[in-house]
Amino acid sequence: MPRNEHHEDDVLYVTKPTRNILLALGAWPSIGKERSAYPRAHNLLLICISYTLLSCDLLPGILFSLMAETTRIRLHTIPLLLYDFMSASQYGIFIFRHSQLRRCLKHVEKDWETILSADARDIMLRSARTGKRLVMICGFFMYSGAFTFRTILPLSHGKIVTDQNITIRPLACPGYFFSLDVQVSPVYETIFVIQCLTGFVTVSVATSACGLTSIFVVHACGQLKILIDLMKSLVRKQWREEHEVDDKLAEIVEHHVRVRSFLKMVQHTLGEIYLMEVMVNTISICLLVYFLMLDFQNNSVTVLGSYLLSIINLVIHIFLFCYTGEQLTTQAEKVATTSCELEWYRLPDKKARSVVMLMVMSNTPTKISASKFVDLSLKTFGDVIKTAGAYFNMLRNVIE
Repeated sequence: MPRNEHHEDDVLYVTKPTRNILLALGAWPSIGKERSAYPRAHNLLLICISYTLLSCDLLPGILFSLMAETTRIRLHTIPLLLYDFMSASQYGIFIFRHSQLRRCLKHVEKDWETILSADARDIMLRSARTGKRLVMICGFFMYSGAFTFRTILPLSHGKIVTDQNITIRPLACPGYFFSLDVQVSPVYETIFVIQCLTGFVTVSVATSACGLTSIFVVHACGQLKILIDLMKSLVRKQWREEHEVDDKLAEIVEHHVRVRSFLKMVQHTLGEIYLMEVMVNTISICLLVYFLMLDFQNNSVTVLGSYLLSIINLVIHIFLFCYTGEQLTTQAEKVATTSCELEWYRLPDKKARSVVMLMVMSNTPTKISASKFVDLSLKTFGDVIKTAGAYFNMLRNVIE
């Protein structure tokens, strides 16, 4: 079996952006040797801090929503609460499915280690670059959106003086804090910093979900490209010995089965994350468009800009998931087409029948889905936008 001497550097290159984020969250499943007690304690501390920050957003937000006087105020809190709840749930999946994520990463590392040829390595590197670009795009929009919403937006409002001559300094996320006066210093500054840190935790979890998807699904796309090359090499020349054809067929079948088992493992590990992304983003886009329409007449550039930026972030985020799934489906269709176009007559007579088995395997749908409810594809992205629009119209008619 060929061996790639640079596989450790290659794996580090592929996983670096997502690895750094998950290390900061204490949720990176190390694929090396088992860690000692100190790193485990360090990860546990990071997990406790992250969940404490998420609770500082969730609990006051839920209480504020329950005690809100009007339906409109409750609706304004729903996108924030949904996003915090989704982040907490996805973070929990990263933690409790640590061993499954580790097996997926081990599978990726094994593919890089037992690489077939220099050409195969080039194919995998090109796919890896595509995955890294997707993560960088997602991270840029998510972190810039969080920074704008959690810091620039509340600070741009300045101090608000009510009719009762009470000065109010706005926070990014409204909440009910019982008898605690959040307007006095240093309580206001403390809560403001906590909400900023919580925002970066939530977007880190969301970016990590996109990053893991890019690592695994784009890696599978690279393996399918290698499979196409293996199929073409099967009929590239006339074979003199039947055992040579058998070895080549066995290599193709083994490679194909390995890719499909890997995708099945990824589906089982991350399927619920995709379902949450589709549902939460659909509802959030609907509500944010509704708020944008309501506040359009106020001519507040800051408020309208924040809504517009949030909508753009959500649309781009769900688009990246669907685009990644579409790339897998497209590559699987290319595999099916290649299997049907093989020049089977170049094979020995008795072995030409084996091409039928390759065709059957290759034409089996290869997709990634949101817990088997909907496939991740550009069609699903269009359905999300249309569904958000339909809910927007329904909400507008009900409220008005």
